[in-house]
Amino acid sequence: MSSTIPPPSARARRRIAVLAAGLLALALGLTACGDGDGDGGASGGETRTVVDATGAKVEVPAAPKRVVALNETDLDSALALGVQPVGVTNGRFAKDVPGYLKTRLTGDYKIVGDLGTPVLEKVAQARPDLILAGFIADQKVIEQLRKITPATVLTTKMTEDWKATFTRTAEVLGKPAQGGTVLAGYDARVKKVKEGLGAAAGAAVSIVRWNATGPSYMLKDHFSSLVIRDLGLNRPAGQLTPAGFSPSDALSLENLTTLDGDWMFLGTLNPDSDAALAEARKIPAFTDLGVVRAGHVVNVDGAIWTSRGGPAAAGSVLGDVEKALAPRR
Repeated sequence: MSSTIPPPSARARRRIAVLAAGLLALALGLTACGDGDGDGGASGGETRTVVDATGAKVEVPAAPKRVVALNETDLDSALALGVQPVGVTNGRFAKDVPGYLKTRLTGDYKIVGDLGTPVLEKVAQARPDLILAGFIADQKVIEQLRKITPATVLTTKMTEDWKATFTRTAEVLGKPAQGGTVLAGYDARVKKVKEGLGAAAGAAVSIVRWNATGPSYMLKDHFSSLVIRDLGLNRPAGQLTPAGFSPSDALSLENLTTLDGDWMFLGTLNPDSDAALAEARKIPAFTDLGVVRAGHVVNVDGAIWTSRGGPAAAGSVLGDVEKALAPRR
């Protein structure tokens, strides 16, 4: 005896259609998550909790794939740890990545703005899963960056030395052991250069950035000042105050004696500064300085010596000092 199954009612057919549509959407969503190539904005994988420079806890990818670095210290640190950022900013008062770092960028990357003023649209286009935000003080900018990815980390505390910042960044990138190895290499290089200084040991070193408005010296806790201190070198008495981590206010040409010392490492950051320095070299206030008469003025890269940096910049400072002060062979 055969029996027939009655067709579903109109109401039942609607329920089946809704259920099928829901299952299809779920399947598509799972496919999108499973078939991604791993370079989207959010990593979607495991996360870790890190503490940023303000003491705040931030969830970051356990293994970030697409890192954006918003200042030269973050970029320097990332490259030292073997991370090739997908987004970077221009250097200080410049329209490109600092030269000493650009040569180390081997992957594809976007310029996402100037130092301290990232262009949010360009940051988003880089599709980061981690943003190293340096010391951006504008909370509104930070909030917008965190809309691009919640894994936005303030890496830099303005009142700490570069090694502390680097150690934090290594932790954020999930590479603390590698960070320790990098710092051990720096310490070994310091020891080698220091041992080779000979008669120049303990010399008073002037660190100067020549600006279009006049020269500034680096305060005693500035990045390059700390590298000089590690070498056991001193600073001229007039450059020990005020305390701080930045360049001094610009000096008038009448006060250039503040810049005198046993050696001077002198840098600029842009063509306007170069022109101002060229003019200053012609005036007696500059040419009469003892360090100038002794021939102990060393031209250096201002992006390294008079900005902030990480291991690569510190290594360059050591190299410049070794070349200038170590006894001639």
